[in-house]
Amino acid sequence: MLWRESERIYIHPQKGLIMGTVSGTFTATGQSAEFIAKGRVSILIDGGDGVVSIERSFDDGVTWFIISRDSAGNPATYATATLGFNGFVDEPEFGGIRYRLNCTTFTTGTITYRIGGSRNVS
Repeated sequence: MLWRESERIYIHPQKGLIMGTVSGTFTATGQSAEFIAKGRVSILIDGGDGVVSIERSFDDGVTWFIISRDSAGNPATYATATLGFNGFVDEPEFGGIRYRLNCTTFTTGTITYRIGGSRNVS
């Protein structure tokens, strides 16, 4: 399922985290900035050569979980040199659900990412 909506920025009143667009690059292993969202979240991971997972946390960033699994039931990761990721994740809950990208393996190049929220917090 794919959706296109205009880009907006919202601030969560209690958490103060941006609900809009987080973008950047990986040139080594590490994590993206955290992002809190409600509804549809668009995610793009592309370029370079490395392995990136999409993660979320239910406890204000203490514990992180990879959000999807492959057909064998293993946590899904995206090899940017061969596949990358361009799609959407639906987040039905709200109340501190944080997202981030985690680059666990980096070989070469620049991995570009973008996480964008598409719904209001109200």
